[in-house]
Amino acid sequence: MEDKYIVVVGGLNLDIAGLSGQNYHEKDSNIGEINLSIGGVGQNIAQNLTRLEAPTYLITVYGDDSFGNILEEGCKKNHINLEYGEKIDGEHSSTYLYVANNQGDMVTAINDMKIVERITPDFLKKRLDIINGAAICVIDGNISQESIEFLAHNVTCPIFVDPVSVAKVERFEHVLHKIDTIKPNDLEIELLTGIKVTDIETGKQAASKLNKQGVKNVFISLGARGILCSSHNEAPTLIPPLAKKIISTNGAGDCTMATIIWARFYYGNVLSAKEIGQLSQAAASITVESPKSVSEDLTIKNIVHRSIQYIEN
Repeated sequence: MEDKYIVVVGGLNLDIAGLSGQNYHEKDSNIGEINLSIGGVGQNIAQNLTRLEAPTYLITVYGDDSFGNILEEGCKKNHINLEYGEKIDGEHSSTYLYVANNQGDMVTAINDMKIVERITPDFLKKRLDIINGAAICVIDGNISQESIEFLAHNVTCPIFVDPVSVAKVERFEHVLHKIDTIKPNDLEIELLTGIKVTDIETGKQAASKLNKQGVKNVFISLGARGILCSSHNEAPTLIPPLAKKIISTNGAGDCTMATIIWARFYYGNVLSAKEIGQLSQAAASITVESPKSVSEDLTIKNIVHRSIQYIEN
């Protein structure tokens, strides 16, 4: 076991991606590419972290079907430790199917993630020692509210949260004071604070309110406008996006989250929220230039290089 490591609790999916060619037509057969890859918010974050040389355990569940074998081999190839995950007999693995248009934006998706319900408080209780031995515990909002609240009340290391979606963000509303760092989008933070984010100013108000509710660090994803960074001791700052071209936005949020985690893991509390935001936008720009949800070009060297370009410009 590594002396210093990160634990990610969340989903592991087989992703089936349909990427449209130059011409996209709704409700029609489109020429393009179909890619098969391992995914899931938890796995995507974990894979990004291992690409950034951070030892990572993924605590998850998957089936004993053919998809499960692909997922197991994929995690091994990407240096994600599944020692504390569980392959469940008789279950089929979590699967995510999505289609992106010719602009790289997702236009529809179907997720079959019922197996994630097997990540229960009892499942997590058996793994509490390995979680509490971590430098950081990352929670993927796909797990149940009961499991989220169990972790919030029993985990002693800093908790980082990716809410995942509007439908799932309220699972965290009763444990905000237990969260070190969270990365919601504009709609998710509205549900947590009651502040409708329509521009940068209202975004800053929402971030500050979440800080006052006990969350130390808040990073709001604002899509094409960038990421708004705020902490309990630092005023909110907007970092614009750095992407030169966009092939697919799928996975960009997971990469952003992973970079925020990596920055704390390696630099502790040395970096400001603004500096972490710059690194996360540099990383996200690498991801959206790739058809894969986790880019093979994601390295510490490439992130630092792009971040320097941002500062110089």
